[in-house]
Amino acid sequence: MQLTYFIDDKLGGVSSLNLNLATHCPYPDTRQTVIHMRHEGSNMARAGITYPVDEELYFSFSEKENGYSMLKRLHGILPGAPGAFVLNYGTEMAMLDHYPVRQTTYQLVHDQYNVRLSEQYGHLVDVFICHNTHIYEDLKRLHPGREQRIFYRPHGVPIPAKWQQHNNPEKPLKLFFLGRMTKAKGIFDLPVISKHLVDMQVPFEWTCIGNGPELEQLKKEWPSEYPVRFLSPATNNEVMDICAEQDLFVLPTKFEGSPVSLIETMSAGLVPVISKLPGGITDIVQEDIGYALPVDDNLAFAKAITELHANRPHLAEMGRRCRAKIIQDFDVRKTAAAYHALFHRYEEFYTPKNLRKLKIGSRLDHPVIPNWLTKLLRKKAHG
Repeated sequence: MQLTYFIDDKLGGVSSLNLNLATHCPYPDTRQTVIHMRHEGSNMARAGITYPVDEELYFSFSEKENGYSMLKRLHGILPGAPGAFVLNYGTEMAMLDHYPVRQTTYQLVHDQYNVRLSEQYGHLVDVFICHNTHIYEDLKRLHPGREQRIFYRPHGVPIPAKWQQHNNPEKPLKLFFLGRMTKAKGIFDLPVISKHLVDMQVPFEWTCIGNGPELEQLKKEWPSEYPVRFLSPATNNEVMDICAEQDLFVLPTKFEGSPVSLIETMSAGLVPVISKLPGGITDIVQEDIGYALPVDDNLAFAKAITELHANRPHLAEMGRRCRAKIIQDFDVRKTAAAYHALFHRYEEFYTPKNLRKLKIGSRLDHPVIPNWLTKLLRKKAHG
């Protein structure tokens, strides 16, 4: 079969999840293609990932061109063989709403953004797959009568050989942040948590890994007296080696589906101190393996860290439980196989699509306006 992934070229959990799926395909007869979607006007950090697949295609677009011309160009590079499309974002779904295809469509519903896409473009989707129970219930409510095509499948990560065993009770706590450097991830809460820890006389060291539009602002705002290092490892293996040297994964995030970083860090024995958000976080983080705390309550984050600093045997035991849970429930070899088993049922799930050709863009995005004219007018409008 032909399996085609549409993946935005931006750093984050969606790219990691799709990489894990493509890397751990258990079916030798599957030909995998990745279409890298690059929005030239985006300020998001690029993922820059090379996927171990049969074919990688690169599709660049910008807001300067006519959106309908862009959709036509995207349709023109699609593999034609029967099989499945794996959908992650709105661009490819808008394209499918204007051009009929004979492939079966699988939408990966990661978070509330994707839930909204499922409402807008659900008429194009043959199968919905989500990886947390909160969204699973949302999808069943939003798409009555289609329950047999809605699946809850946890995603997974490779299990690293190296992991943190917390066997040095005298050292300062090593606090770890891994994620996109944006306000939505709670990065500006990290110095606030640090201040509380200083007041509580808790020794600590931060390691922060990630890129994003607000990284430089965070560096400017981070007080010099709070020890921190910002790293940019070249590979995920390097990230995991650094991760295994830390103690706690601290993520005061404001918006999440099921963060891949949570599963990755737990696989290396890190104990999570994370915002309590419905879905993947509450599915995974129970009291015996970590702390799920109210959003924006930085004092609660600091108190949880202080408790673990004061009770290192408890920290070590929680770290062992974290790793054991990921090995049991989130080993990518098992989770990816469950996804690919659904993809291999593409003939069973295929249905003809009733295109609605929903409007996209603004007045200058129109099927009858030449692309060159849209570009010219937008260039003039922006000087």
